[in-house]
Amino acid sequence: MERLYGVPLTDLNSIRSLVTSPETSLITALNVWFGSLLACETFHADVHAGNLWVLRDGRIGFLDFGIVGRISPKTWAAMEGFLSSIAIEEYEQMASSLIDMGATSGNVDAKAFARDLEKVFSSMQDLDTEVIIATARSSDSRTAVSANVVVDERQMNALFLDVVRVSESYGLRFPREFALLMKQLLYFDRYTRLLAPNLNMLQDQRISIAGSKRQRDMRSNVDNWQ
Repeated sequence: MERLYGVPLTDLNSIRSLVTSPETSLITALNVWFGSLLACETFHADVHAGNLWVLRDGRIGFLDFGIVGRISPKTWAAMEGFLSSIAIEEYEQMASSLIDMGATSGNVDAKAFARDLEKVFSSMQDLDTEVIIATARSSDSRTAVSANVVVDERQMNALFLDVVRVSESYGLRFPREFALLMKQLLYFDRYTRLLAPNLNMLQDQRISIAGSKRQRDMRSNVDNWQ
């Protein structure tokens, strides 16, 4: 990691000096990360700004794999349905996907679960993204301006806890990787607001979230080999 030279994905001013389109860099980061969910044995599970950089040559650098996740084909299939349901705000589909993903000893009232999920996810729009313009004086007296997204960890954790709380009230228990995936998606949501405010991360055709047949076959072969 000491041989990677670049700037965090939230340093908008510096990113603009390295690449012509910060939005394209963000899309590249998203495609690499989503691709790793299917094609790799593990995925990076801590993509805060200190771990996700735009390098000096324009490439994306993922640092510090101290926290990684592993996702099964079954969980990812349910996660795909979950993500598509968020994009179209279809809460009954969201409830169905979460029921498929979780473990439960009884039947779940999917319609009531969907209504409660709608209340929880409407709060996501209220998550504060504070853009701070930090002005620093360089040694040659020129002013350098950088923008950073400050993510309120307490709000993010509150959202996770609300999803878990509502799900547990219906007897559901989720695999660990679900919480890891949700947190990374919220990080990427913050980056989107800064670098590409008009981008819809879950609907943009340039971002490959759903797995192709080739990717599924690749993942299946890896699982069979293991």
